[in-house]
Parts: sequence; C-alpha cells; structure tokens
Amino acid sequence: MTLGLVDVAFLGRVSVADLGGASIGRSVSFAASSVGFGIASALEPLASQAVGAHENGRAWGALLRTLRALAWVWLPTVLVAVGITYLLPALGVAANLVHPARTYLVAQAPSLFLFPAFLAIKSFLQAHHETRPALVAAVVANVVNVVVCAVLVLGDAALLRVGLPAVGLRPLGALGAGIANAVANLVLVVVVALAAYKRREADVEGAPTLRRIFSLGLPMGLQLAAEIGVFAAVGVLAGLLGEHAVSAHQIVIGLSSFTFMGAQGISSATSVRVGYAVGEGRSARRPGLLGLAVGAVYMCMTSLVFFLAPGFLVGLFTKDAEVLAVALGLMKVAMLFQVFDGVQSVAAGALRGAGDVRFPFWANVGAHWVVGAPLALVLCFRFGMGAAGLWWGLFAGLVVISVLLARRFVVVSRGLIARV
Repeated sequence: MTLGLVDVAFLGRVSVADLGGASIGRSVSFAASSVGFGIASALEPLASQAVGAHENGRAWGALLRTLRALAWVWLPTVLVAVGITYLLPALGVAANLVHPARTYLVAQAPSLFLFPAFLAIKSFLQAHHETRPALVAAVVANVVNVVVCAVLVLGDAALLRVGLPAVGLRPLGALGAGIANAVANLVLVVVVALAAYKRREADVEGAPTLRRIFSLGLPMGLQLAAEIGVFAAVGVLAGLLGEHAVSAHQIVIGLSSFTFMGAQGISSATSVRVGYAVGEGRSARRPGLLGLAVGAVYMCMTSLVFFLAPGFLVGLFTKDAEVLAVALGLMKVAMLFQVFDGVQSVAAGALRGAGDVRFPFWANVGAHWVVGAPLALVLCFRFGMGAAGLWWGLFAGLVVISVLLARRFVVVSRGLIARV
C-alpha cells in the first residue's frame, strides 16, 4: 500500500487529472484482484496449521498450489478490470479521467498476479516465523518504486531536481506510475521467493489440492470483494463529483491505507498464531483476543496523528486549494473510522487462522452493501454532502463489520477449533 502512496505523491505534482484518473484505475484494479487476494489468504490457515502440526511438507505443497491457482486467475482478472474501464463513461466519469485510469491499470496489470503472489509467499514464511524477508522486500521495493516512479512520472524534471542532466525523458504521468508499480511488485516477489525457496520440502501426499485451495480462497476472495468493492465504488462515485473530489479521495485513502498496513501486519500475525493453536490442538482464544487488543490500540494512535496534523499530511501530496479543502473534510471521517477498520481487519485475520471463511463473507456483504453503500449514496447525492457523505457511508459499514467479526471470533473460540 505504500507503493500507492508514492504514486499519489508524484502524480499530485503532475496534474489533478492524472492523480484522479490513476485513483479510479487503482480502485478498479484492487477490486478486481479480490479473488487473487482471497486465494493468497487461503494459505494462511493451511500453512500455519500445517507447521503447527509439524507437517512442513504440506505447507510447501500448499504454497506451490496456491501460486498455480493465482496464475490461473490472473488473465481473467486483468480482462475484467480493463473491461470495467470501458464502462466508466457510461457511469458519468469525466472523459479526462477515463484515459489515465485505463492507462494506469493496463501498465500495472502484472501486479494483479505479483502482489497476491507476494502475499502468499509472505504467509508461508510467517508460518515458519520468518518475517524479515518480507520487511526487506518492502524496503527494497519502495526504494525502487520511488526512483522508477520519479523518473517515469516526472521525466527529465526528476533528473534535474537531483542535479543530473536531462536526457530527453518525457513525463509519462499515470502510465509511468503504473509501470513503476509493476516493477516494484516484481522486486517484492523476487526477494521473498528467494527466502521461501530455502524452506522447500518434499511435496507430500495429503498436501492441500487446488480444489481445496479454491474452496477456501474463493469465499475469502468474495469477502474481500465485498469490502474492497465498496471502497472501489466510492472511488468511482467520487469521480462523478469531479477531478478535485476524486483527487482528495485518493490522497486520504492513500494515507488511511498507509496506517492500515500496521493493522494488516497485526492481522497476519494473529492469523498465524490462531492457526498455530489450532494445529497444536489448543485453544485459539487468547492469541485472537490479544491481536484484537493490539490492533485497536495501534489504530487509536494513528487516529491521534490524523487529528493532530491533517493539514500537514494532506499538504505533502498537493498544493491545490480545492483539493486541500475537500481532503481536510475527509480526514475528519478517516480519523474516526481508523479504530473500527483495524478491529475488523484483525478479527478477519483471527477467523482466517481458524478456517472460518463463510461467515465473514456474508457479514461483509451485509455491513458494506446493505448498510454502508446505500447510506453513502443517500448522504452524498440526496443530502448534498459530496465526498464527505461517501466517507460517512464507509464509516457506518466499518462499524457494523467490526462488531460482527469480533463477536464471531468470541463465539467460535469458546472451544477447540477443528483443522481445515
């Protein structure tokens, strides 16, 4: 998610249209990747429970089949994502936003396989208590992304800013940001794949089959589609409000996504610890509840940062007065929903570790599409609240889903949980 924040930082210096268009393209891409994210997430309980039961060969076999499943769904995912961009004009998105949206999406199409693959390999390594490779990969990939994004998005201007001579590079805007994103995701995969290869084991009989991975991954993917889809829809709806509104939305969603990475890390750790407990045949209640508490405290701290310095944070990405005004209003909502977003993420991780994949899907559908999305539409268009109305709808959905998922884990962890 930091990669997307870098995109925002550089595109905000190019044009509002490039930033807004790339925002829509990223939203569509992220939503279309939901199935891939779900398949990658399926490895969390499979690997952690296998390692907890000292069956490392099963964990390695599960990783190989997960990567194969991701390769199968990549092309359909890309086709769906690109196809959606051709519907944007019919939805009322301004013409000056459609082209950069499609350009960004096509340029970063390899990332629709690479990033889920990174998540899968990271889950495999986490099951073996190896977290450093993912951290190293993230640092290296972000450095690469900053350099490549600066050169491709800004062209010769980037070289001149660091005292290098111009070489005739023209600024590529959204296209350059998409290419940089794909390159950075390739770096992510290469670094963690090298570490995972050292953990390879003989593929044993009884390792999860492709069918088993899809049976776990598809419900998880649908769960993520329900969650990510509503955020993507809000991104597209913000495009109907004009380039300033969608640019402000992208800046604040980028900042929220950056702080959310901490909650995601806690969620992954909680998933692994819960999976370990299940694999060892002991209660998973304590690691799950501890993860929820840590996630809530962390997100309270990020909310405080949003409260204390909203102008400074938004000002890092744009100097446009209209964009700044809208973004500062959205920061007030983002400050409030941080805690609920963190709780729902960690609760979902705890349930993944337990192998509970169907309840979270239906809970996300109800919270985001029965409560959040309709409220967002009413507040935005009926009551004229604009982008802020869309965000209050997101907030309502997050409150509901955080309560539902946390309550669900409390219920399922009352006794011993069966392995998946």
